[in-house]
Amino acid sequence: MTQNQHTTLTGIKTTPADVCHWAQALLCLHARLAPRFARPEPRRRALAYLQGILSDISRKNGWQLAEHAGEAR
Repeated sequence: MTQNQHTTLTGIKTTPADVCHWAQALLCLHARLAPRFARPEPRRRALAYLQGILSDISRKNGWQLAEHAGEAR
């Protein structure tokens, strides 16, 4: 079984279309994971977690990921 591998070559600039494709791929991944959660709150938090992991925040511990997701506590 062959998996799609996305590589970025040095010198090639990222286009807005690339970013839109990545965002769509993240939403597709979330759609695949969402049925594993019975309630909507954990589903939303799972997407926020994925977005935090892929973000440019320097430290990716639970506290910073929660702040990035806008969690109050």
